[in-house]
Amino acid sequence: MAGEKTELPTEKKRRDSARKGQSFKSRDLVVAVMLLCGVCVVTAHASAVGLMEILMAAIEDGFRQDPAQYATGLLLKLAGLAVPILMACIVATALPSLYQSKFVLATESLGLKFESLNPVNGFKKLFSMRTLKDFVKAILYLLAFALAAALFWEMQKGTIVGLIHAQAGAMLGLWAKLLLALVLTCLACIALIIAVDVLCEIFLLTKDLKMEKQEVKREHKEQEGNPEVKAKRRELHMELIDSQLKSDIEKSSFVVVNPTHIAVAVYFKPEVVPFPFISAIELDHKALMVKAYAKKVGVPVVENIPLARRLFKKYKRYSFIDVAEIEEIMRILIWLMQVEDAAIADRLGVSAVEDVEAEAEAEAADEEAGDPTDAIADAGGANKDSL
Repeated sequence: MAGEKTELPTEKKRRDSARKGQSFKSRDLVVAVMLLCGVCVVTAHASAVGLMEILMAAIEDGFRQDPAQYATGLLLKLAGLAVPILMACIVATALPSLYQSKFVLATESLGLKFESLNPVNGFKKLFSMRTLKDFVKAILYLLAFALAAALFWEMQKGTIVGLIHAQAGAMLGLWAKLLLALVLTCLACIALIIAVDVLCEIFLLTKDLKMEKQEVKREHKEQEGNPEVKAKRRELHMELIDSQLKSDIEKSSFVVVNPTHIAVAVYFKPEVVPFPFISAIELDHKALMVKAYAKKVGVPVVENIPLARRLFKKYKRYSFIDVAEIEEIMRILIWLMQVEDAAIADRLGVSAVEDVEAEAEAEAADEEAGDPTDAIADAGGANKDSL
């Protein structure tokens, strides 16, 4: 059916949608991470010792100093306690949010969009799958928190009742432990709900971003471009190879490739150097350029993945090949010579057959036309007879 969105979104579609603010977001997961980090920092660094020291100093001094000085000291101590907690909460909120959006900032969603104020669109959202999911999730959260409260009371009721008899100095530590236990109990009860919510958000986002077949084809065509543009792009890529590298490739005996990531050119001329050496070695897109240029100038290209990997790992450009790889290199050289000799023999054989056929055709033509010396001799005999 035309216009039916059945294709999964492409990577480009996901990136463009993320810039518009339409990306995977699980707010519940972010809140859970922030809550856990904040409580951990509170329990690790919460201490009223500094505050108590200021108050005790004020009492011992009889409050003779300026009250503003005591207030400043208290505010500084409170800031020292609050800043690590705030920083932990900010980092715990920012990192999961950025990770969910794959570190793509929604820059295009900052502007004012009047279509978002359309009441028809708002009415449609009331009856969407996401609204139904949030309604069910709210009920599940209510039940989960009720269960967490019951479990927390059963596990910590002894500690809670014992707070009546606790000393003032240990009171803050007990409250911090109870807070951590309460948060961990709540997170354990809602962990399954958060996991299901994450899967639902991924499913709904994929459903919203689905594309039509024509849209996928059009995007692919825009990315690939027409043949003329691709040919021009290849020419520009070839220009990236410097003249020295081109010269080394042209003089090489062959190029061994793997087949798209590694290209190693081997030079061996016994009359010049006694051992083969690496004349060029490139990786990834430059390897493809070396491979294409070698084919262009007629240098043999041999696909040998294990050998290409070994040469790339062990050698650098202009280094001689040691004994471990010489045998395999020589086998390739011998095989290339045999292929070249066979091709030359085939060409010579074809030309010899053509020469024989040409001679046979010439002899046949001579026989049909007759030998001119025989014709002259026959004419002379006839003249003698007439005399």
